[in-house]
Amino acid sequence: MYDVSSRRRHLDRPWVALTMISAADGAIAVNGYSAALGNETDREIFLTLRRSAQTILVGGETVRSDAYSPVPDHQTLVIVSTSRELGPNHDALLQAPSTRVVSGLITDIVGDLPGDVCVLEGGPSLNAQMLAADLVDEVFLTVAPRFPAGTVGRLAHGPLAGLEPWDLAHIAEDQGFIFLRYLRNRDTPST
Repeated sequence: MYDVSSRRRHLDRPWVALTMISAADGAIAVNGYSAALGNETDREIFLTLRRSAQTILVGGETVRSDAYSPVPDHQTLVIVSTSRELGPNHDALLQAPSTRVVSGLITDIVGDLPGDVCVLEGGPSLNAQMLAADLVDEVFLTVAPRFPAGTVGRLAHGPLAGLEPWDLAHIAEDQGFIFLRYLRNRDTPST
């Protein structure tokens, strides 16, 4: 399993870890659900990362399509949504004291996040905004041995982010699934 003990809050924001799954052909969902791509090991890694964070940051479309539920009271679920429509668990999410629905500039949103560690769970528009603003410190990417084709989007869709390479910190394989962990090289200035 991944060692997450070295993650520390920055002066102005939490450490941000993006976690996503993609098919080998780049698809991030099947029939609208990312979980359809994964396996037991992917799910275990996802839950471990989620439990290690004080804050979970996610876009409204992901909350709606994946039917998010409230998180435990010791965590904060921050949903970026201008519509404030939260899907099938709308009322439960809004009533939960651990849920915040926000909109605005992504740098302001991230600067207001509580805790030392934030897990970013997508979707593609939010991922792109975060990457373009250089607010992601590490990426946990599962590559599934699947080729579903279709027209589904990719991991990040939006403004262009920096092109400098990230450091590959970990790679593992299980039943054809590849588990990658990248760290942002903060020694190289972003472009």
